[in-house]
Amino acid sequence: MIRTICTLLSCLALAAACKKEDIRPEEIALQAAKAYYEQLLHGEYEAYVDGTLKGDSVSPAYRQQLVLNMQMYVERQNAEHKGISRVQALRAVYDSSAHTSDAFLAIEFADSTKEEIVVPMVEREGVWYLR
Repeated sequence: MIRTICTLLSCLALAAACKKEDIRPEEIALQAAKAYYEQLLHGEYEAYVDGTLKGDSVSPAYRQQLVLNMQMYVERQNAEHKGISRVQALRAVYDSSAHTSDAFLAIEFADSTKEEIVVPMVEREGVWYLR
């Protein structure tokens, strides 16, 4: 949990370090997506689910199922690729009219394979969530 807070605070620090006119929403979305996937890397499944849009307003039973699904995803990556070793932020495409962004991440696995994924993000009240 502490690592989660630190990761999200680093995203906020990135935004605060820039002048308001220099802040690019797609960069903040990209760093948020990376932070959420790094939570998976560290086994913080509940924090990852909390990062999904409306993840905090689902029933406890459904929330637990989402957490279990993320745990199974990581276990599958461990079995198939010896685990996730690194998450790299590549680029993002921003849609200002919908306050959404597609964040492109590279997932590097311990068996030296790499996979590029697209993470749909949505901004609500200044916070970027996984869509």
